[in-house]
Parts: sequence; C-alpha cells; structure tokens
Amino acid sequence: MKCFIGLPAAKEAVPHLCELQKRAFSLDPASRIIPAENFHVTLAFIGEITPEQAQLVAQGVDIMTDFSSRSWSITRSGRFVRPKVFYVSGERYEPIFHLAREATEILHTLNIPFDEKSRFTPHITVLRNSHLDEPVVTHPFEWPILRARLFESKLDEDGKRVYVPI
Repeated sequence: MKCFIGLPAAKEAVPHLCELQKRAFSLDPASRIIPAENFHVTLAFIGEITPEQAQLVAQGVDIMTDFSSRSWSITRSGRFVRPKVFYVSGERYEPIFHLAREATEILHTLNIPFDEKSRFTPHITVLRNSHLDEPVVTHPFEWPILRARLFESKLDEDGKRVYVPI
C-alpha cells in the first residue's frame, strides 16, 4: 500500500480551489489537473507499507491533535520545479506544522520509514506537470483544518489516481 498522512479538503474550500485551478490551467493548458476529490495537504509521505503497518499508523493518526476549530488562510500560489507541481498555500501557520511534527513522531515511534529528506512545505497541489510561475490567488480564502487522516494512494478501476482514507 502506498500511503501518506494528510489533511483532507473541507467541502467549503473545494470550490475556491477549483476556481484557482481553472485559472491556473488556463495559463498552463499543457499541465495536468488534480481531481478535486484529491485535494489535500500532505503532512508526511510514507510510501509503501503493509496493511498491518497502515492499521498501526491509522490508530496513531486517530489520536493526533484536533485543530478542526481553526483554519489556514490561503493567500498565494507557487511551483515546485521538481516534480513540476503548481500549488496554493498561505503564510506559515503553526497548527499545520504541529500536525506535521506529530505525524513524523508517530512514524518514528512505529519505526516506519518515510520521506524525511524534503523540507515540510504545506501546500495544496492543483496542477501537475506544470511550468506556471504566475500568481493565481486574487481573493484569499480559508482552508478549514479537518482531522488528519492516513490515505492510501491507488489507482481506481479506470486507472485514475485516488486517495482513499484508511
């Protein structure tokens, strides 16, 4: 199972993300659109684990701090040159960094390898294979922080990538 710990998108944030994605795609039509149901913030990318390990991680994630009364203001966009990802994000917001630290502590405690090389940069990917460098956020909006979840990344029956909460 290919897994990650992340924050799912609240339904109120999805229309704003889709609007930004549409604007970005109009400026970079050769890019690939992320399906709205896959919008999330990755707290820790794990990669391949066994179903038994996934159950242990999911139990740990269930007791992570609940910041669901808070929200993160999405104010800007950007691009990671590698892996050619266009994203939206906001200013540094300590509750999200706290959750990322908790996620990595769970994985360390369970002795489960994960991607520790990348510096944590909270963001929501809206396009892949993108070369866009122009800002698209003209009206900031709130990203309600939902409880962290363990997700499995897999292909559905049509061969599309889907993120399924465990």
